[in-house]
Amino acid sequence: MCDVFGNEENMQAYVQELGKTSLCKAVDGAGCSDKEKDFIAKWTGKDGVAAQLARLQGMSSGKMKPELKKWLSQRIAILKQLEIPKEEL
Repeated sequence: MCDVFGNEENMQAYVQELGKTSLCKAVDGAGCSDKEKDFIAKWTGKDGVAAQLARLQGMSSGKMKPELKKWLSQRIAILKQLEIPKEEL
């Protein structure tokens, strides 16, 4: 491991933030935290996913604490997965 990131968690968080990606898979919950699984359960099959995604993306440029920015990015990644039409999966 390089000295810049210190540990694997820091490197993973950096890659996810810059890549705007997540290890959490909304389809089966693999790699998701309990908080992410609750969010998936709340939004799976619901209308308004696109509107919620647009709302969260609008918030992403604002100032917020690092942990809130991380949760915002996680929710955006999940909603992007839920927004994909079922035929494409």
